Amino acid sequence: MTESDLREHPGRRWLVITASAALVLGALVLVLLTTSPDPPVRVVYQVSGTATRATVTYSTFQGVETRQEELTALPWRIEIIAAEEPDHGVLTVTIGPDGGNVACEVRVADVVRRSATATDASTSALCSF
Repeated sequence: MTESDLREHPGRRWLVITASAALVLGALVLVLLTTSPDPPVRVVYQVSGTATRATVTYSTFQGVETRQEELTALPWRIEIIAAEEPDHGVLTVTIGPDGGNVACEVRVADVVRRSATATDASTSALCSF
């Protein structure tokens, strides 16, 4: 289409402008959709059981940091917000010297990723994923 065609048919000029604008807008939307960051993801660790003492070790998703807590009562639960969906993590529960049993569960974005159980003193339930 030449410049003289556009002058002779003014309706075509608006068609070209509209089509060009639609292409630019479509490209912009595509760039925004493909480059937007993933939303944060909720990770939930849960421990239940009859053990009166236990030690939990879990991933915090802040670099390679893990945290350890001594529990004197069950159930126990913590929620952590991860910047993106984690590929792997750890939740280990070790039963104290008084014995009992424990069950652990890890949920990522409301989906159970791992669960495990342990029975007797000094044994561990490993919920790594």
